[in-house]
Amino acid sequence: MGISGLGSVTVIQLQDRGDPAAVDFTQADLTMDNTWRNLDLSAIIADPDASFVLLGLRVTDDTPGATLEFRKDGNANAVAIQGVVVQVDSVPIAGTLLVPIPATQIVEYRASEALAAVEITVLGWVA
Repeated sequence: MGISGLGSVTVIQLQDRGDPAAVDFTQADLTMDNTWRNLDLSAIIADPDASFVLLGLRVTDDTPGATLEFRKDGNANAVAIQGVVVQVDSVPIAGTLLVPIPATQIVEYRASEALAAVEITVLGWVA
């Protein structure tokens, strides 16, 4: 059964990564200088057809307004950016982001400053 007028429908599925034993990246793994940098997820994402990655974030810093943002590798416009913003001095903020990824499975990130603590975990992907 389909919906009239839609034609063919592509079904996508979220692939749950399961229960990772540890976070994938911390502040020690990132260059935090308010410049877009690459984050290679190809060693984690097991599906070459993945088109989105689901990231779990936890960020702590002493500067309200500090940010950690993500976008698809190669994007240049400021419209399709997702991230978290520190709200309160030294209080962790958490978020879950669905970020598009190209076939290389690289996303770009930008930290507005040297954040005190960062935890990034790949929770799954969409293929």
